[in-house]
Amino acid sequence: MQSREEVLKENGSFNRSFMNVHAAVFSISPFFDKKDLVQVKYEMLRAVTKDGDSVSNAAEEFGFSRKTYYQLSKAFDGGGLNALMPKKPGPKGPSKLQGDVSAFIDSYSADHENAKAREIATQLEAAQGIRVHPRTIERYLEKKTSRFTAL
Repeated sequence: MQSREEVLKENGSFNRSFMNVHAAVFSISPFFDKKDLVQVKYEMLRAVTKDGDSVSNAAEEFGFSRKTYYQLSKAFDGGGLNALMPKKPGPKGPSKLQGDVSAFIDSYSADHENAKAREIATQLEAAQGIRVHPRTIERYLEKKTSRFTAL
């Protein structure tokens, strides 16, 4: 069985700055865990809205900046507890495979059934001057195919 800390690390909600959390609520009970980033964020928001703590004091006690407090407050107001969950870093999808590029790949692969990704990449660069790695094209076509087979 995984420890709570391992689970927090696995799901991305481990607070790497837990040593900066000095709020008294985290010494009251083992339920309160300063290593749980979502809980720390929520308790900071609660300290201001329910306990009447100042934003400056709460931010300092919970290991955040005032700016972060306001960002979290806005996110929480718009999305609830789920908005406090950390998001995956990095790009959220292939940035080059939009608009004309995806249309070219779709068209070329439809017209040339047995075309390999390397061939499509070469033709795309020749036609539009855009270089896309063949593996990116493979992933795009696999994802597109899996959508159709899932229906």
